[in-house]
Amino acid sequence: MDTTMISVAAARAVGPATAVDPELAVTRAAGNEQWLDTLAAGGRPREQAVERLHALLLRVARAELGRRSNQHALTGPELDDLAHQAAADAVLAILGKLDQFRGESRFTTWAYRFAVLEVSTKLGRHFWHRHPASVLEADDWDRLPDRFGMRPDEHAQHVELVTAVREAVQTALTERQRSVFLALVVNAVPLDAVVAQTGSTRNAIYKTMFDARRKLRAALAANGYVDGPDVARQPSHGKGGTRQGDRGEAAMTGWAELEQFLRTDPADVGCDQALQMLHVYTELVRDPSLGPSAADRTGAARARYPGVAAHLAACGPCGDDFEGLLAAVQAEARGELPAEPEGTP
Repeated sequence: MDTTMISVAAARAVGPATAVDPELAVTRAAGNEQWLDTLAAGGRPREQAVERLHALLLRVARAELGRRSNQHALTGPELDDLAHQAAADAVLAILGKLDQFRGESRFTTWAYRFAVLEVSTKLGRHFWHRHPASVLEADDWDRLPDRFGMRPDEHAQHVELVTAVREAVQTALTERQRSVFLALVVNAVPLDAVVAQTGSTRNAIYKTMFDARRKLRAALAANGYVDGPDVARQPSHGKGGTRQGDRGEAAMTGWAELEQFLRTDPADVGCDQALQMLHVYTELVRDPSLGPSAADRTGAARARYPGVAAHLAACGPCGDDFEGLLAAVQAEARGELPAEPEGTP
């Protein structure tokens, strides 16, 4: 059975649940109806809609790869080939999941999400084309202070931070948590690259790291290096009188950034739920009825979906996906990505 024919009526029935502006809701519903009708039709109309969808997603994939140019060294035919792969795989995923579209956003916003996520996945795999797998096992502890903003001339603070964190990692974490922490933080391997190499999922790796952060914070707090989870951030003294309050503003930067990194928000919904709602959240940020400024709209989106907002603030890859999807929606608003398929009734 053609999966594009399954439960299309159900996808229409839910309607624009998150729209606040009635005019926006009507416009969005009409565009969604056109896409659903043409993709569910048979023959040439469906072929044209699929071709149009692929063309849109190819443009999104190319733009996203350009936006993330600092994350890869791809150029020329290799770069374009990855964009084509991402667009093609996104189209296949969309056609197989049309019954999951609930009309809570523009169809195109929902579709762009697939392209952005495919780019993330493929860049994660591409990482290993340029790096040996042994990078997961290398313990580059000397680079840890760099990750948290310490200057090269702060040698004493370097030694203290590395020693404290290394001890906590060895004593407080499980073997799996240690391996994930070493890969992501010490060796700076991208999360999606860890996913690709281990065969795990982004959500599983993030959850492992989330739990590791909580344990490390508790261990470091018990030894006086950082504040506990229920203590307001303020200068205080710990082992040997060398806590943040005694280090001075420049020297405490690394510890302050480490403490911020170790903080976890219990409202954080995790990768799976955040990505499921990414298209809805993105459109709320763009909804003019929620306020005249970007800050107003972002605040309204955070208030409506605090768990999603908490996760996007904490998870680099999901936050990057949000920025990519937002960029695609903004391009559509500028007329660079037409919102309706050509040749619709």
